[in-house]
Amino acid sequence: MPRYFLDFQDGEMWLRDEEGQEYDSLQAARDAAIAALPDIGREAPPADGRRAFVAYVRDEGGARLCTVRLDLAAECDPDGSHP
Repeated sequence: MPRYFLDFQDGEMWLRDEEGQEYDSLQAARDAAIAALPDIGREAPPADGRRAFVAYVRDEGGARLCTVRLDLAAECDPDGSHP
């Protein structure tokens, strides 16, 4: 079974997977990255309400095979003038 590595980026913060995990396929590894991003997005947002989370799926040779992105944008209209 192939081993894939899931690295995560949140702005300047990087979390590099040094151990990896075996998945049945590249799609299974990609799905694991997709499933992990919403949990990371639960952290407190920055003052501007915008944040981009990225996961990279690498193979054992270090090649990036997938990029998964979750963009968060919160907008407020305190006057209520926009529908």
